[in-house]
Amino acid sequence: MKDAGELHGEMLYRLLGSTRECLSAIGLGGSHIGKPSVPQSESIRLIHQAIDRGITFMDNSWDYNEGQSKMRMG
Repeated sequence: MKDAGELHGEMLYRLLGSTRECLSAIGLGGSHIGKPSVPQSESIRLIHQAIDRGITFMDNSWDYNEGQSKMRMG
């Protein structure tokens, strides 16, 4: 890796491929966000905490939990 990224506060950010979009090096996956056992309020709290801590990369799929993960994260 030529460029390890740049720290902003405690979060490391890197440029993404040819788009050169600046994203957090740590992301939040969405498979667990819409599970029936996870209350919607808890999912939203987790997403807000991620954003507050500098996470700008979130990964999700419509196939996770019949679309509930994508709806909650969106």
